[in-house]
Amino acid sequence: MNVNLSGWNVNRMTHAINNRKTMLDILFGDRNLSKKQKKDSFFKSDIYDIGIYTKQAEWTNGVIQGTQKVVVSSKILTIMNNNIADLHKSGDIFECGGMYFTADQIPKINTGSLEEVKASDNVMDFGKEKYFKYVSADGKEHCLYADHKTVGSVNSEVMRGEPYDETLEKYAGFWRYMMSKDPIVAGFSYSDEEIRNYMDEAGIQTGFFTVKAGDREATQFYSATNTTCPVQSKLRYDQQYQRLTEKSPFFDSFEVGSVFKIGGKDYILNESHMLDIPYGEDIFDIQYPSREKSQ
Repeated sequence: MNVNLSGWNVNRMTHAINNRKTMLDILFGDRNLSKKQKKDSFFKSDIYDIGIYTKQAEWTNGVIQGTQKVVVSSKILTIMNNNIADLHKSGDIFECGGMYFTADQIPKINTGSLEEVKASDNVMDFGKEKYFKYVSADGKEHCLYADHKTVGSVNSEVMRGEPYDETLEKYAGFWRYMMSKDPIVAGFSYSDEEIRNYMDEAGIQTGFFTVKAGDREATQFYSATNTTCPVQSKLRYDQQYQRLTEKSPFFDSFEVGSVFKIGGKDYILNESHMLDIPYGEDIFDIQYPSREKSQ
């Protein structure tokens, strides 16, 4: 029988042999295990009901005889999903927390069992080391993770080979903006309509709101304004509030009794050329009276 091995087939076989050899070296750290040396391994899942006790692996000249399976535990998933820098790869083998595994041994997160995160009393709390889902307008479920400081895609799902999810990344990016020092920069990436859609989907009402993820939180202000970005930082709010409620040359060009419409309510400029506005009012939703004093 004639066997014709093309260059491609030879390369593929060589690559497969090298990959297997690399895997064995990484997993067991020894190229010269003695004949019939045995090794037991037990990896238990802390959250998934898929714990597997591996069969004894018999070794002859470094070649495995039998089946060795590894189950990546929830503890390892947490480590890699908290910080991708803790996950290392060599060839087809991943290492995390002292455990070695391949992509197909990483458990898939069951998105259907996850909860959506909605605001309660204008607080959007994504939690810490928590999986959650976002259901987009088309009804599709997207799996996300909150680590110690932010929200984003699930590293373990990416390692499994899940395709890039633009909708997920856009959603996560929006809430990262909401946790930034100045969320007004979200206006460079999201239209006012998109910003309001995300806020409305989350159940956030106009006024101060807080976003929490991991050990971080940020408080911002959601405005009904149609003249600037709908979301402003608390710092910007406080600066604007100070300008409107303290005596300032800004008001000198307005007559006493001039009416400022703020958040749909009328506020009258008093004799001290100041406005008495309750803190928390929607001061970005403002209509100014004419600056011209009557002659």
